[in-house]
Amino acid sequence: MKNKRRLALLAAISAAPAFAAPFLAIGENAELFVTAGTNARFEDNITLSSSAEQSDEIVEFSPGAELVFGKGSLTSGSLTVFERFIAYSDHSKYNDELANVLFKSNYEGAKLTLQTNASYIESSQATRDVQSIIASKELAAGVNAELTVTEKSKIGTGVQFSDVNYDPVALPDRSIYTIPVNYFFAVRPKLDLSTGIQYRHTNVDAVDADSDDYYFNVGARGEFTPKLVGNFSVGYNLREFDDSTLDSEGSYGLKSGLTYLYSPKTQFTLDLSNDFATGSAGGGQEVMAATVGASSSVAADLTVRASISYQKIDYLNTTPSRTDDYLVFNTGATYTINEHASLTAAYTYLDNASDISTSEFSGNVLSISANFRY
Repeated sequence: MKNKRRLALLAAISAAPAFAAPFLAIGENAELFVTAGTNARFEDNITLSSSAEQSDEIVEFSPGAELVFGKGSLTSGSLTVFERFIAYSDHSKYNDELANVLFKSNYEGAKLTLQTNASYIESSQATRDVQSIIASKELAAGVNAELTVTEKSKIGTGVQFSDVNYDPVALPDRSIYTIPVNYFFAVRPKLDLSTGIQYRHTNVDAVDADSDDYYFNVGARGEFTPKLVGNFSVGYNLREFDDSTLDSEGSYGLKSGLTYLYSPKTQFTLDLSNDFATGSAGGGQEVMAATVGASSSVAADLTVRASISYQKIDYLNTTPSRTDDYLVFNTGATYTINEHASLTAAYTYLDNASDISTSEFSGNVLSISANFRY
């Protein structure tokens, strides 16, 4: 029976090219693509349970379309729409159909750059801190702007908004908006120093855990050396709770995303952060995270990659106290068939160690996917 299921998964992948459609030009600077993706995977702990582990084989098919506009113009962007159809072999109660809409645009003026984004994403998956498959809908939108003030200085600001609703699981919905303000000063043609403040408000429904976060920081961005590029900031995080019985929390702040271009074909990445967050159940958290990654084009049509990430999650204002250590290892390879199609094989290992024994789990995910864009 298991062999038949695996053959069915492979058959679903091989059938996907039939859904590709011709490319269509719209006017002089817009293009419409038809897209399709298939994914077949095996998970040995689909709900991330600590004791009652359930394994399954899952097939996913994602037809969609992408509109790319603004080629050669000051304003460019894309609108992507796709539907995810998810089918479980054994646990059909988790079968789902999920809509996704993604929009982004970029304006590049002489003194002003403007980036906008909007999205609607439906999800159905287990989370680290709530070990059950839960359905959610997230509506997000934002705009970021940078204005050149002098030859060497810029001011950046913006606003990002996110609203998450859970259904039908009884988890508290939440909305978050974030406003950063930064000043950049060029010390070299491709390197800026910065100072700034970020404000974030989190509203959690049905839980008295609303909060205001402040991040006071200094940093730098750009080309640090000919091979090292990216950005980083360090500073101080402050979280104030609306609940007057809870004390404010403070800690060091850190945000960093660096890429080392080892060779034309190989690069390494390092992402670091320390920030406050809000868990799926609505409680406050302090999360320290580090991710190291590498990718290499070992051939013209073959790219391999690997990454390992670690998170230390301290739960705030909980009795008994709780700290989790979360480890994720990813590795995979992508074979590019041609400009329209690619195949990817991947493996993921998850492990969560916790002060609360019922919150500990581990899991393995093996997947094969195919993606088409025409």
